[in-house]
Amino acid sequence: MRKAAIACGAVGLVFFLAAGLLAFWITPAFIARLPADSNTTRTYTGTIQRVVNPVALKRGDFAAAVTTNVPQTIRHQVTVQQTSGNTALVKDSNTVTTGSGQRIGAVTEHYAVDRTSLEATTSHPSDWAVSRAKGLTVNWPIPTSRQNYTGWENLTQTTVPLKYVRQEQHAGINTYMYQATVPTTPIKNPQVLASLPASLPASVVQQAARAGLVPSSLVPSLSKAFPPGSSVPLGYTYEATTTYWVAPATGIVVDQSTSEQQTGGLAVAGGKVIPVLPVLADTYKQSPSSVRAAVSDANNGGGTITTWGTTVPIICACAGFVLLVLAAVFALRGRRPAATPFARRAGVP
Repeated sequence: MRKAAIACGAVGLVFFLAAGLLAFWITPAFIARLPADSNTTRTYTGTIQRVVNPVALKRGDFAAAVTTNVPQTIRHQVTVQQTSGNTALVKDSNTVTTGSGQRIGAVTEHYAVDRTSLEATTSHPSDWAVSRAKGLTVNWPIPTSRQNYTGWENLTQTTVPLKYVRQEQHAGINTYMYQATVPTTPIKNPQVLASLPASLPASVVQQAARAGLVPSSLVPSLSKAFPPGSSVPLGYTYEATTTYWVAPATGIVVDQSTSEQQTGGLAVAGGKVIPVLPVLADTYKQSPSSVRAAVSDANNGGGTITTWGTTVPIICACAGFVLLVLAAVFALRGRRPAATPFARRAGVP
């Protein structure tokens, strides 16, 4: 009995230890975090209400300079390229094409992010070439809480509040809804600016006004400030409103809906832009196939976290408790006094 009690007690303690390690260390530190082999692609579909072709605009071809009501598809791919402890090097790529397959634009960034909080971090290997971002960049925390967060807007290189709205069923699963509003802010992303003209001849701006692309009320002041033969320096602004539906356990964005606008204007001192010409206005949302894929990923990821962070620890704790009870029973039985020879002769068991 003594050996059985010791064995049950030792194994029971091991099970209790395993339950604690799984629930409070192994799962949070190694399971509930961005996987090292993560490679996720989502597509978004929508409509470009208005887009300006900068090449046609610069050469004064106003008939081809503006296109309206064009279907669009956005391909967004997020890939973990390297990891260092709890930090990941993530490649974030966006490609925009029209319904006919014509490519409108593409932006690729690299971020160093914490694999659990998903916030951008400066704690990374020195040979990683990453953008100096702040806040959330490619995903939401694991797990996500019902609170406000700070996100990163890549086009303007500024932070944006991510406001918690409510909890709701969306696409068949429980989600947290968040909204982000980017006010009119100058575009600073060098990849985006490289695709847009930094200036236009004053004559082209005046022709654009006559074509109805530039408000006629601005023509007198522009003509006075920029005589024929000179160039008009341009700047660009961005504004957007986005709604996100996020799976709490995994931080996966189940669905997203965005309305945005880019505007070209006169670049003045202090980095300010006087709006003149809408360059892009569009709306888009996550495609049905991507919503289904996101729901599947959220369910699978959430199931794994629940299994190793809750279910298995409970089983281990219960098994440990039963074994400790058995150890106590065996120990008590081992202490039962043996019958004396007199008692045996008297027929006492």
